[in-house]
Amino acid sequence: MEKLKNTALSLFGNQLGLHERFFNFASLGGAAATVLATVASGISIARYAKQIGVPFWTVGGPGMIICFTCILFFLLTFAIFHITKKLNFAIMLCLIGLNFVLFPGLFMTVGGIGSGMPIYFVMGLVFTVLMLDTKPMIFMFIIESIWYVLVFVFSAKYGETVNDVFFIMPYNLMYLDEAMDFFTVGISTSVLVKVLALCFEYQQRRTNELLKQLEELSVKDPLSGAYNRRFLLRYIESGIEKHKETRAPLSIIMFDIDKFKRVNDDFGHLVGDDVIKGFSEVLLQSCRNYDVVARYGGEEFILVMPGASEETAFARAEQIRAKVETTSFSDEIDRPVTVSGGVAAYSTAFNTVEEFIAAADEHLYTAKETGRNRIIWRGSSDKR
Repeated sequence: MEKLKNTALSLFGNQLGLHERFFNFASLGGAAATVLATVASGISIARYAKQIGVPFWTVGGPGMIICFTCILFFLLTFAIFHITKKLNFAIMLCLIGLNFVLFPGLFMTVGGIGSGMPIYFVMGLVFTVLMLDTKPMIFMFIIESIWYVLVFVFSAKYGETVNDVFFIMPYNLMYLDEAMDFFTVGISTSVLVKVLALCFEYQQRRTNELLKQLEELSVKDPLSGAYNRRFLLRYIESGIEKHKETRAPLSIIMFDIDKFKRVNDDFGHLVGDDVIKGFSEVLLQSCRNYDVVARYGGEEFILVMPGASEETAFARAEQIRAKVETTSFSDEIDRPVTVSGGVAAYSTAFNTVEEFIAAADEHLYTAKETGRNRIIWRGSSDKR
């Protein structure tokens, strides 16, 4: 069972291109459908041969030969593609053979307009539409349609002569053949539509995932996983607009890793990168669902806290500062890593986003100048 599943995945799995999956379905499914049509025709021909008292092959020989040829042709085109890997050639070979030789041949030899073969003409046209690109598809569709019209005209004009040559059975004995062909083509079409729906659903889901990844790449810093500066500015702008409408508080905290250059100089840039990533993780774990963590530049990060007062932001900043001081970001670092921070709350005194950020940056500068490893805010300039 597992081997069968792996084989099916190798022939129809999503790792293959859409045209290749359709071709595998058309060639192998066509062979299976033709086997069923051959069985149905064989039963009908056998009943007719028995009724008129002639050997089976006298009545059904030509039709059965074309039926078996059709089965072999499907399998042959499948083998040609998987040997040569020339998909377009195999597709064109399959379509030409089916629509111009095999299907019309079966139409003439197993019952003409009274058989179920005209239903297969529809499948031939459907495969043309699905497996060719626009320009060759339109050309082949037109040529095939004209050809099938000529086949119908020929059948109407010379039907009796064809019946005499191939001993085609009367219409009233072909109900089984028609019924089997109807169900065979119906099931094949249903499966094909289902395959199309699943393929479309998968491609849509995959496209959405890729779009989401692209969106994240456009707004995320690749090293830290935090948002980038461009997204940060847009987010603060939207927060300011909301503040103007609702008067809800909006606070930001600007953090800077203390003596980060010395970390790079003493332990190397790879360790420095570990510190950047580790500090970002601390920030992300410490914020609320609607807070935003962004890398502002270098070792500077900004935490945006919509709805938080300056006092609340200060308390959160203190918690983060204390957590960073006790966190080991790398086994190679033999001393604590600390951060300093500046807190600012938005007010109408700020005319731009840059002025708002500059207020937090000024408090951060004060924290750096007064000993580092501390948080400064408007309400307490030297308090941790």
